[in-house]
Amino acid sequence: MRLNNGVSPAEGLRILREAQGLWHNVLIGRDVFDAYFHAVDHIHSQLSRAFAEPDLAPGLHSVTYWHAVSMDSGFLREGPRVIRREIEVQMSILETFTAELLGLIELSKHPGIPIVYDTNMLNHWQQPSGIVWPTVLKEAGLKAHPVRLIIPLTVIDELDRQKYGQGDLARKAATAIRYLDRTLGGNRDNRLPVEIRKGQATLEIWPEGQNRRRNGDADLAILDCASEIVQLLPTSRTYVLTGDIGMRLRAQQRGISTIRLPDEYRKPGTAIGESLSSPQPDFESTGPQQSSSCS
Repeated sequence: MRLNNGVSPAEGLRILREAQGLWHNVLIGRDVFDAYFHAVDHIHSQLSRAFAEPDLAPGLHSVTYWHAVSMDSGFLREGPRVIRREIEVQMSILETFTAELLGLIELSKHPGIPIVYDTNMLNHWQQPSGIVWPTVLKEAGLKAHPVRLIIPLTVIDELDRQKYGQGDLARKAATAIRYLDRTLGGNRDNRLPVEIRKGQATLEIWPEGQNRRRNGDADLAILDCASEIVQLLPTSRTYVLTGDIGMRLRAQQRGISTIRLPDEYRKPGTAIGESLSSPQPDFESTGPQQSSSCS
């Protein structure tokens, strides 16, 4: 779920709840037709203003809506009953996304500098629990605060595909999957981060949202996750941890900062495509973080 620029999570939640209240008033009112059209217009305007993804507004113009607009004789006979059923469907959709947004707001309360993992960092670099994170932050010019390491679900999907391949990448992907299962598999509340280095770092998997990009471009899905976190934590800079030039360029276009690990954490035998003598975050190139997307 991503909100449009300038819309806070609290504002998005208010809009969703207001829309549900408006639908409820239509259901209990007498003049269903006029109230329904008024509600569609108002809710469409509010949802379009607030939500970038998923785009909830077009769903209001359903088949039922267009039948109501046409006012054909068959629809007029069954109209009120059909419209009430349509409103119940719309309310159910809003309830689903309200619960999702509430869950994300709750997630935002967890402490630590958010660092979103790219898949290549789990394959070709040491496991997160083997990294001295205060030193990494210090070398990157950042204060040594605890970090909150976030694994997008898309990364799990990509590792799962890779482990069934052949060669070194398949072996590394399988190792990464086993590490995540061993570290997070016993977590009874999968929404709570697991501490992997005392006072230094926690690890968690970011939950899957409605209409999240899953079968398309993995890099864009990871950046979608980072954008979501940027919106939820506007006062805390979010980073994508990556060793991939293409990912850093894509993050730059989205206004998302990236950070790299020192070479000492690279797994033996992994080719070095560029000099990474210093893991400086890309402050100078990324600019202010935004929620805009090319999706």
